[in-house]
Amino acid sequence: MSPNRYMVLVKFKSQELADEFYINYNGTQFNSIEPNICHLVYVAQVDFRKESEGGAVPIPGLIELPNCPVCLERMDESVDGILTILCNHAFHGNCLKKWGDTSCPVCRYSQTPEESGENSCFECDSTESLWICLICGHVGCGRYVEGHAYRHFAKTNHTYSMQLSTGRVWDYVGDNYVHRLIQNKEDGKLVEMDERSQRVNDEKLDSLTLEYTYLLTSQLESQRRYFEERITAVELECADKIAKTEHRLDSMVDLKATEGQDIQTLQKSKEYFEKKCEQLSTQYKKVLNQLQEEQAMNRSLLNNQQHWQSAVQRLEEDKQKQEKELKDTQEQLRDILFHLEAQNKLSSETGKGIERYPRTT
Repeated sequence: MSPNRYMVLVKFKSQELADEFYINYNGTQFNSIEPNICHLVYVAQVDFRKESEGGAVPIPGLIELPNCPVCLERMDESVDGILTILCNHAFHGNCLKKWGDTSCPVCRYSQTPEESGENSCFECDSTESLWICLICGHVGCGRYVEGHAYRHFAKTNHTYSMQLSTGRVWDYVGDNYVHRLIQNKEDGKLVEMDERSQRVNDEKLDSLTLEYTYLLTSQLESQRRYFEERITAVELECADKIAKTEHRLDSMVDLKATEGQDIQTLQKSKEYFEKKCEQLSTQYKKVLNQLQEEQAMNRSLLNNQQHWQSAVQRLEEDKQKQEKELKDTQEQLRDILFHLEAQNKLSSETGKGIERYPRTT
């Protein structure tokens, strides 16, 4: 396979789609600038091998050498010197010497300082590696400075940007230069430049100009559709927000009306409870006065109770004293009765003895 050609395996959902793709693209040019033709063939079968069966397993101890972007040969330090430039791309020393340009052959990054003019990055005010958007005119710094030009592309989807120092146009989608067309300062026409920044008088200039115009037109059309979609999305979003806001407003109005009714109800409840509180306060004062009177009465009764307890205690003492005196009196009376009984008995017995034994003279 030649260096600038690639092989791609495409899988379709059906045989009809594969046949349609083959009919439309087999034997056609990739674009109007390059003469390369697309060749399509059918693939009957594809075999896959797992890594456990030895498929896609690198040879132990060996590393694949990278290719030189200029000559597409392997870069081996033992054979030829390898030079790495500021943008971290590596080349053969002789290939880079033959390039004859101060920019990188891969990313076109300028390896020499650029003249500082009035232009500067809109974001960081840098004057190095400036790129201007061909759609809106935004000026930003390159990806090797702060990357504001690429951030502008990621934000707005503006695909094409031109380097102010060289006038070359970069395609962010394809990640490469679209062509080598720049604008002539004398008459403002587009001219083609070679890798040495020399003007090329080629019959393809008109077709390239048309291609350039078509690219810008398609990009502007895509930007128009993009912004129309954005505007439609914003309008839908605003309409949705307005509807939600109106719904929220209606809910708030209803809530306010409900809260107004609740406030009136609460006001009436407040007046009722205030009256109830006044009544309860009056009853409280009345009950408090009654309590004070009862407490005074209790204190009076307590004093009377103590007085009567003292009186009862004195009466009990008098009673006990009287009972003791009565008991002593009863004992004395019993003794007297016993004494009288004994005397009566003794006197009776003495009379009987005198009668039994008369006295003798």
